[in-house]
Amino acid sequence: MESYPDLVREMRTAKRFAYAVFAAFVFAALPLYIFIFHLSALELSVALGPVFLTVAAIEMFSRWEYRMRRRHAYPHLLGYRLAAIHQFAQACHEAAGLLAQFLCPQAVVVAWLEEDGQELEPVAAYGMPEGWLPSAPRITLAARSMKEAVDRGRVLTKPSAEGDPWFAAAHPGACVVYVPLRSQDRPKGLLAIATSDSNHITKDHRLLSSLGMVLALALDNCRLYEGERASARRLQELNRMKSDFLITVSHELRTPLTSVRTAAEMLLEEEEKRDSGGIRARLARSIAKGANRLTALVADLVDVSREDEFAPRLELEPLPAQEMVSGAVALMNPLLAAKQQTLSVEIADPAPTVLVDRRRFEQVVLNLLSNAHRHTPAGGRLDVRISSRNDEAIIAVTDSGPGVVEEERELIFEPFFRGDRSGMGLGLAIAKSVVELHNGRIWVEDNPEGRGSTFFVALPRHVVKTPAVPASTTA
Repeated sequence: MESYPDLVREMRTAKRFAYAVFAAFVFAALPLYIFIFHLSALELSVALGPVFLTVAAIEMFSRWEYRMRRRHAYPHLLGYRLAAIHQFAQACHEAAGLLAQFLCPQAVVVAWLEEDGQELEPVAAYGMPEGWLPSAPRITLAARSMKEAVDRGRVLTKPSAEGDPWFAAAHPGACVVYVPLRSQDRPKGLLAIATSDSNHITKDHRLLSSLGMVLALALDNCRLYEGERASARRLQELNRMKSDFLITVSHELRTPLTSVRTAAEMLLEEEEKRDSGGIRARLARSIAKGANRLTALVADLVDVSREDEFAPRLELEPLPAQEMVSGAVALMNPLLAAKQQTLSVEIADPAPTVLVDRRRFEQVVLNLLSNAHRHTPAGGRLDVRISSRNDEAIIAVTDSGPGVVEEERELIFEPFFRGDRSGMGLGLAIAKSVVELHNGRIWVEDNPEGRGSTFFVALPRHVVKTPAVPASTTA
């Protein structure tokens, strides 16, 4: 990697070598030239004219080459040094020191625009009095020339530091150069340089503009990096709060659930002795089954709160899709009757078989039916249809509610998203997690009739392979 001292040293070495070669040639050839042609003083002065022109050409070419290499090397080195720094304050101080080496100024100040875009706050300085930066004044972009320099990206030069809020006291005899810092075609800050009038490096506006663009991009990246880090920390804190909340809720629910489940099992035992087919026995059976399912859900909530991903262990078994639906429908019947809703189940013939975890996938169907029941008005209709398409078994749950707006069709499957501000926002999220664990898909569509929505669950069909019967052989 080419550095600033290497560039200066190389240019000085090349210049000295050119002078040495030319001087050797002149001192070797000139005496011979005078001796052969017997030149007079006037003729000798005329003969030395090309020598002086050559010296001037070497000087001009070396300065031009130095300027070109400087325009390439300085921005490259500045970007390389700042690329490894992610802290904004550290990058600002490093940049101020590097620019002081490159430009040889009296002082350098790096300022960054506030969020309102109207005030420049000094964030790093070089060559200023000790303790100046913490109490440095901010500059407003009220001056037309200053605002034009920042907004349009033009380098602005002031012949005197008089009246300058940063350099007037520390460097009263200096001239001031303002270099705008722009990133993504937007103003980000300002690079202020106090320099002498004889400093030719700070008069190279192309070099200053290139340094300003590289510096602005590097500092803007630092700002973005720090913002992403802060967002990640906030998300971690929110995730921790969510986990604490779920654990608290789960523990608070366990005690009353245990009481409900115990009472329901005792009631079911008495009713089955009295009349196992009666309505009271069926209701007690639904209460007991619902209490057991809620207990399993509370355990899942604890798992969700303790793990970054909801990935329970599945106990897979071949199961006709209609069995999953019938168990969930039995649990929903009391709720449907309370709102005078009707539920129809249509099962294709033959009903497809899938490889699922029975308890967890009944929970998926129950969550979909519960969601449809909640959004369907009293007296409404719910439909469940089980069908096959290609190599998939498809379960469709249709409601007659208000439907799902297009902007929320993906969001409703995210944890804690509550489009209608009801529930905890976990039902559909858990359903999606369980479906994807079974290598399935879940999505929602609007009903063709224009009212309500249909939630689809697609699972790979399970094909039972029957072993081939070996053909009998005869002796």
